Amino acid sequence: MGYFRTILIVMLIGVWVLGVARAVAIPAPTGPYQVGMRKYAIEHYNDHDPVAPNNLSTAFLATIFYPTLQIPQTPLSSYLNSETATIFERYWNYSTGTLASLTSTVQEDAPFLESEILNGKGDNVPSHLPVILFGPGAGGPPVEGNTILLSELASYGYAVIGLDHPFEQPFIRYLNGTGVMGIAIDYSDDSITAIYETRLEDNAVFLDHHLTELVDKYELPLNTELVGAFGFSLGGAAALGTLQRTDRLVSALNMDGTLFGDPAFNSTTADIRKPVFLLGNEDHGGEYFGDFSWATFPLWQTGYQRKMLVNGTIHRDFCDDTFWKTLELDANQGAGTINGLEQVRVLNSYVRAFFDFTLLGQHSPILDGPSPEFPEVIFSSPSS
Repeated sequence: MGYFRTILIVMLIGVWVLGVARAVAIPAPTGPYQVGMRKYAIEHYNDHDPVAPNNLSTAFLATIFYPTLQIPQTPLSSYLNSETATIFERYWNYSTGTLASLTSTVQEDAPFLESEILNGKGDNVPSHLPVILFGPGAGGPPVEGNTILLSELASYGYAVIGLDHPFEQPFIRYLNGTGVMGIAIDYSDDSITAIYETRLEDNAVFLDHHLTELVDKYELPLNTELVGAFGFSLGGAAALGTLQRTDRLVSALNMDGTLFGDPAFNSTTADIRKPVFLLGNEDHGGEYFGDFSWATFPLWQTGYQRKMLVNGTIHRDFCDDTFWKTLELDANQGAGTINGLEQVRVLNSYVRAFFDFTLLGQHSPILDGPSPEFPEVIFSSPSS
């Protein structure tokens, strides 16, 4: 009897250890603060929505990542909605459960860092949180699939607000539990241009109306006068397009997104006249990549600009997939050869350096030229 009891205990321990091993956490933020997350449904009537049923949508989703002092409790929370995890496991050839089992230190509905704590941090630190607007790629991953970078920024004192448009993203879930499945995206030029214009509309209505409304209604400690924007793929293009069209933004960064609209013109029409940063894969804008918008855009800028490419990367390395690929080395053929954890470090460092400089006035030498700390980053921007 004692023998079988011992065997049973050993088996149970083995199951427990296997479960712990599978509960992998995404890279934790490195800043001085923990990170909270809240979701808000943003009401907006759009009767010309290119992806919605009958071209009619009434809301989109805003997810805010922000600093908090609250310590995460164990077990950690799930990182992705199960539907999102299943979709990208299938899309990008990961084994079932690889993404669904991931956890995160981000805490839903944690208390915001009080503005009183920010006071006294120095002349260059605002008493309310500077805001960064984020847009995901067309067709995903949605905002939650970019948590690593967004939570990193939040851990250093930013409020990062990601906007997901329903039906365009493969899946989103509103705070009330409502889930919305996306459509199959048509990636033709006309379709993507229409989606791009919808992104600009979402960004504009959020900045012009809903950001202030959220701050007032929920008493959020956000600085609505100190706002930047960035995004991945189409979200990055929309960040630049929004910067050009509105006075509400100070600066914008595009992670590997082909440009659309006025910024794509090979003329003075492309000039944004504000701080911009193109951060892309090693071939972006090159002779064989086929995206000449990245080659021509810098030529027309009269404001501060930077353009940097990262050796060993391709498109998917500019979202959380650069980490996902480290979980199954032979699964995903759509990510580059760069070590995924190194690319996480590159994105965390350069994106934060840009907004530290343009929003807070804090200089970082990695924006000035090639850095021995990041030998994979190719500096190709003129100083201006």
